[in-house]
Amino acid sequence: MNELPTDSAGGRLRIVREAVGLTQADFAKKLDLKTHQIKNIEYGTSRISEDVFAIIGREMPELLPWVVYGGTASIEQLRQSKSDFCKLLLARLDIGLVTNAAFLEPQNGD
Repeated sequence: MNELPTDSAGGRLRIVREAVGLTQADFAKKLDLKTHQIKNIEYGTSRISEDVFAIIGREMPELLPWVVYGGTASIEQLRQSKSDFCKLLLARLDIGLVTNAAFLEPQNGD
């Protein structure tokens, strides 16, 4: 994954999308949004509305603090999650497809 900006919610949302391996169109479909909404959010031409934050919170609650304000999530939170997004992210982390997990707290010994 390329180095992406983490100084905005849109940039952080893009990192999550790429971490789970989805295109903008597939990610939009999973969130029941339009592709252009995701594109505009990621490129910073639109702010994330409260409605979209609510969708993110419902679909990937463990990642919402990071998307919103750069907080962190943990591997343990992902393991306990019922979210399909979080399960997919965890699986991609476990097999090494995700190497830039800036949103995760380091595990013990890291």
